[in-house]
Amino acid sequence: MQEAAVPLRRTDWPRAALRVGAAAAAVALAGLLLVLVLYPSVVLILQSFVAEGRLSMAHYVRLARDPAAQRVLVNSLVTSGWATVGGTALGAVLAWLVARTDLPGRGLWRTLLLLPYMIPPFIGAIAWVYLAGPAGYLNQAWRALTGAQEPLVVIYGQAGIVLVLILYGYPIAYLAALGVLERMDPSLEAAARLAGAGPWRVLRDVTLPLAAPGVLAGALLLAMSSLANFGIPAVLGFPARYFVLPTRIYTTILNFDLRDNLRVAAALSMWLVAIAGVLLAAQRALLRRGRFTVVGGQTAQRHLVALGRWRGPVAALLGLFVCISAGLPFLAVLLTSLIRAYGLPPHWEHFTLQHYATALFGIPKVHRALLNSLLLAGGAATLVVILGAAIGYLRTRARLPGAGAVDLLVMLPYAVPGTVVALAMILAWVRPVPVLGIRLYDTIWILLVAYVARFLAFGVRTAAAGLAQVHESLEEAARCSGARPLQAFRDIVLPIIRPSLIAGWLLAFIPAVAELTLSILLFSVGNETLGVVIFGLHDEGKIALSAALAVLVTTLLVAFNLLARRVLQGEVGV
Repeated sequence: MQEAAVPLRRTDWPRAALRVGAAAAAVALAGLLLVLVLYPSVVLILQSFVAEGRLSMAHYVRLARDPAAQRVLVNSLVTSGWATVGGTALGAVLAWLVARTDLPGRGLWRTLLLLPYMIPPFIGAIAWVYLAGPAGYLNQAWRALTGAQEPLVVIYGQAGIVLVLILYGYPIAYLAALGVLERMDPSLEAAARLAGAGPWRVLRDVTLPLAAPGVLAGALLLAMSSLANFGIPAVLGFPARYFVLPTRIYTTILNFDLRDNLRVAAALSMWLVAIAGVLLAAQRALLRRGRFTVVGGQTAQRHLVALGRWRGPVAALLGLFVCISAGLPFLAVLLTSLIRAYGLPPHWEHFTLQHYATALFGIPKVHRALLNSLLLAGGAATLVVILGAAIGYLRTRARLPGAGAVDLLVMLPYAVPGTVVALAMILAWVRPVPVLGIRLYDTIWILLVAYVARFLAFGVRTAAAGLAQVHESLEEAARCSGARPLQAFRDIVLPIIRPSLIAGWLLAFIPAVAELTLSILLFSVGNETLGVVIFGLHDEGKIALSAALAVLVTTLLVAFNLLARRVLQGEVGV
């Protein structure tokens, strides 16, 4: 018996078109992720197993027997380990003071304590060289006051790297602990106080156990950040011949006398990827454990711990800490940029604005770098938002298979160190791609591809968070009223998620402006970026010029960040 054809209802056509369109968009996005992430990753892994034209474990065996490589691995674990312990302890204490005590001016401290996070780490390291280096102002003052020949502080080497990693990394642990402490259900602490427990007993038995998972999650993020950091070990480690994995990979890539140098660097990168993978797996396992989460439902009034007579001294100590961690280093960079020659005492007759004039108008590559950085950061941020919105929409609405693989591909370039991402891009694009014949190496486009891959996670995460606030019934209502899928997205979804998209754009744009780790390995002559120029001027001994440029870039980034926090009501800050 022949069945009668059932005509599609009016509302079925948009759904069918939506499914077809979603499938087509998914294929296109899968192709982009293949180019951006999967292809470079596969090439990196394969090349690490190639020696003298054939598959081999030779590079791994050679590195495992190399005492210098073993020492670099130990250096990485030691510096990142101490930086994690110190930064986590510091960040947790500061978060507790701001969130759970009656500290005066808590809103102001909330912003001031994030100042180090707004400054690119390699500029922070340069600032500490000007403050505590052999000719830095601190050691100058020490010699002038005591007549000593030896410096008071030696900033180069392991101790200096750990110190600066802590000072520029503690905001990660601070933000993680602050979020948990502010969302914690206050009724549990109130119950403990009603049972007769004192403030410190409540802190020890209730607050700390509840905050521990958040603090541990922050510690894992800080460990990954410290392990992957290139700028601080490069500025403070090279003069002392102290290497960690990212700087050793960098020097191996540039060691053109070493046979198969890129493949040896690829094998060395696998060590870094393995450690980062363990930390990432630990973090994901921690996030999956929800049994300790006692947040929300804040029905009881928040009770702040009274500092009593210690309010003034604690506030003074915080002020001293902000001065040491952010104020003095920036002042040192500012003074260096205004002094005729690095090392001269800061007397009025030695001050000049000539370095700013030279940096802005006398060096052509600075103009190129400024233009390149703004174009790359703006272009990458825009692409990140577009791709992030598309991926986020498909994940939350279309529910296509393979969402876990997409999530892994999106997060991978951000989870692994930037040095590894840059090396993967070099190996993938140094020769023309078979069939396509495209070669990106030695062009500015490889920087754009690397930036998009690196910061894509910001776009996807913020877009997904915005889409989670838009119920599907709103789009269905629009489609029932005759709107096509794209019209429903444009008129209903887009206005609601616009703040999340702006947040994603800023989160990608601000760090990309002064990015160093990717750029230092991928730039070519004529395609310099601001981070590369500042690092290069410092490395060439043009201290005052690099200081002038560092002041301008830091001021620009802090202004961008504060503006973003104000526009988005504190929801965004880098």
